[in-house]
Order: sequence, then structure tokens, then C-alpha cells
Amino acid sequence: MVDEKNRLLIPAEIRKSLNPKRDGEAFFLVIGSNRRPWLYPERYYEHLVFQRQQELAPKKSAIDFAHLNFAMASRIAWDKQWRVLLPEKTLRRTGTAKEVTLIGSGDHLELWNRSEWEARFEALFNQAAEQSATDEQQPPQPV
Repeated sequence: MVDEKNRLLIPAEIRKSLNPKRDGEAFFLVIGSNRRPWLYPERYYEHLVFQRQQELAPKKSAIDFAHLNFAMASRIAWDKQWRVLLPEKTLRRTGTAKEVTLIGSGDHLELWNRSEWEARFEALFNQAAEQSATDEQQPPQPV
């Protein structure tokens, strides 16, 4: 849930996995390739940014990537209650509402509108069940 001041409480299970010495004391918020707000632990995000090789004359695709991914990046520190203040412009550009679900997605967290996440989860679950049923119907292949 995003409160009336655009603050999001980081769930306890996520807080337990964060180590300020290793991960930093904030997140970097970016708009992900799926147009959802993505949160990266501070030090991991900085590692990703500095890992990118800087070119003297970067190609247009590299410039486009930098504009898309870094122009809206925000460092957001958590407060003593582990709440982060989400920038209004990010919420507006991503269409993020107040009823949200925070999911883990590999190396980052994603913020989804709750109803959209429920629909996405059901679609993924049904797809996995269909694939499993298809796999069970296939005869084993000789090795």
C-alpha cells in the first residue's frame, strides 16, 4: 500500500535480506523495461552503472539506453520505519496506484498495481500448469 504521502513500507521479509554494509542504506528507483517501478539496492545499482563501459563516442542505442534508464533514476533512502518516499513523477509515468504489490524479480524489486499483478500471476500460473501438462504427455526421448 502506498500511503497518502506516497510512502511505501518495505516488508519485513525484504528488510531481513538487506545488509546496510553490503547493500547500502537506500534503493535506486528506475522505470523498468516493463514500465513498472523497479527498486535496486543502492550499492548493487551503483555497481551496475559503473560496470557499464563508457565510450568516448557512444552509439545511439547506448545513448538511448542511458536516457531511458538514468534520466528517471532516483535514490530513495528508507526512514526508521523502513518506508521509502516514491517520487510523484515516477508513479504518474508508470500509472502506479495506491493499492500495490511489491515482488522480487531476481536482482531487483518491482512495484505492481495489485490487480494487475494478480492477473499477471494467474496468467503465469496457468501457463506453467499448461506447460507441465504438455510435458507429461510427451513420451520420454531416448538419450
